[in-house]
Amino acid sequence: MSKHISKECFYKLPSGAMVHPCRLIHRDGTLMWKHALLHRDHLLTLPETEAQEQHIIKTAQRLEELNSWLSQDLEPWEGLRINTWFNPQEPELAEGISCYFHHSIFSNLKVMEIMKPHVQEHEALETRRSSLFFRRC
Repeated sequence: MSKHISKECFYKLPSGAMVHPCRLIHRDGTLMWKHALLHRDHLLTLPETEAQEQHIIKTAQRLEELNSWLSQDLEPWEGLRINTWFNPQEPELAEGISCYFHHSIFSNLKVMEIMKPHVQEHEALETRRSSLFFRRC
C-alpha cells in the first residue's frame, strides 16, 4: 500500500497551498478544511481570492478560541459542528467571515450563554432557526 496521497485529493487554495480536506485549518484546533469548503459533505466551493482564504483561516482561529470556552473538559469530537461556512452563492457566507454551526452536545441556548461574554465588539453571535450564526467582522 502506498504511503502517498494522490494529488487529486488535495484542494488548491488561491495562495498556492495544497491542503487535504482533513487537514486542520488551525494547527491546534478541530476544524478542518472540509468543514469550511464542503456543503452537505459533497458540494465543494473553493475560495477564489487570497482574502477569502485568509478570512476562513482567521474565522477558524476565532471559532476555535470560542470553542475552548465550551469544550474544556470534553473530547475533541465533542465540540462545534459546522453546518454551512463558505458559500459564494449566499451573500452573508460569501467572504468566509461567517458560518452556521451547532454544538455536538450542548443546546444552542447553553452555547449562547457560555460564548456570548467572549464575543468581541466587532463580532456577532445569534440564534437563527435551529443553528447558531457567527460573524467575525
